[in-house]
Amino acid sequence: MKVAIIGGGGGASNAANVIRSLDKQAQIDIFTNREDIGNLPCEIPFVIKGAIPSWESSFAFKEKFYKERNIQVHFNTEITEIFPREKRITAEGNNYSYDKAILDLGSIPSIPRIEGLNGRNEYFLTTWTKHGKEFAQIVSKYRSAAVIGTGQIALEVAEILKGKGYEKVYLLGRSERILRAYLDRDMVEIVESAIRDSGIELILSAKMLGVKTNEDKKILSLSDRDIETDFLFLAAGMEPNTGLAKRAGLKLGRTQAIAVNEYLQTSDHDIYAIGDCMENYERITGDKIRYQTATNAARNGRLAGKNLALGNVFPYNGTVMPFVTEAFGYQIGTVGFTEDRARERGIDVVSNLIETSTRRRPFGGKPVRIKLIADRKTKTLVGAQLIGGELVSGKIDKLAVAVACKIPVEQLSLIDTCYSPTLGSSYEALTMALDELQEKFA
Repeated sequence: MKVAIIGGGGGASNAANVIRSLDKQAQIDIFTNREDIGNLPCEIPFVIKGAIPSWESSFAFKEKFYKERNIQVHFNTEITEIFPREKRITAEGNNYSYDKAILDLGSIPSIPRIEGLNGRNEYFLTTWTKHGKEFAQIVSKYRSAAVIGTGQIALEVAEILKGKGYEKVYLLGRSERILRAYLDRDMVEIVESAIRDSGIELILSAKMLGVKTNEDKKILSLSDRDIETDFLFLAAGMEPNTGLAKRAGLKLGRTQAIAVNEYLQTSDHDIYAIGDCMENYERITGDKIRYQTATNAARNGRLAGKNLALGNVFPYNGTVMPFVTEAFGYQIGTVGFTEDRARERGIDVVSNLIETSTRRRPFGGKPVRIKLIADRKTKTLVGAQLIGGELVSGKIDKLAVAVACKIPVEQLSLIDTCYSPTLGSSYEALTMALDELQEKFA
């Protein structure tokens, strides 16, 4: 069997690894327009920051990995066309045949519609180390920047620039709050305060009218003033990279990502799609969504590899959208819907917010703010948000299981937890939050 994997993300490497473990004879070819693959894209900001010593350190899959598994990687090879009927792909005039294919096409930056953007002194990050290296080279040359966007990457970059001694950093967004997809208004304020306390000027509900380039400066015009900086960093989100799939006649979904079935097959059942380019769905209501994370790509790469090799035996069950990041001294974790999103979907919401401690303070416990969101009818969780100084990711993973399995709040609150004074609390923070939420059903 000939397997062509198009794209060089982490999902591609995971898929190739699984296929090889299940089929020792398959011919596996990965085609990528990049000069390297196998990096962990979420680590790119950490290399720029200096927390990771080198770009090489950010690679999970290295040359030895592919050689040991007899996986052929075609670097700097842009696949320009797919011909599904002929089971053929082309790159620079060369033809390659396949029996099965996997698309790991990733995503491309969503450039905000601001008049005057021209590419000069304008930067962005993608999963490609090329863009990270380019940005890292210019960071030390400048002293001021405007970061456009209020999502995870925007926050990380703004914090990095301030930490490198920038005299002026602006963080701007059209939204009325940061991390709008993840946090409700009653949760986000403590992070916004931390951003302002760091010396970054946070401008929300910003009306960006245009950009001018004046020699080596960028002038961003707002409704009430102009901002002059050395460069702009654009972090307005990512769009699924679907051009190749569209030209091949593959169906796109409602979200304009590549439509897949429960086995991650596209409308051509010999072609699978994974990662940022595929249309996902959430498990709470079944709605189609975009969900672009490294864990999603890796998980679906493994799943597509199993189904391709074994014949569609492992259905994909969707996502509950777990998310975690670290910013401005806080760990921020969420799962499921915000309260706003839940109401938009017609869910009769019950929510509760508490502030407590991860552990007893004499043992180093840190404050944590917990918001739980439940469906009044089913009495199950549909969302959760945590902001604290430690232990957030583990609690989010636990809540992700609860949301995915629709465990009733009462039952969840009665599950006992482990305890040691240095590692937790006898009345665990989540249990406390669940107990208080349970009382609101009465």
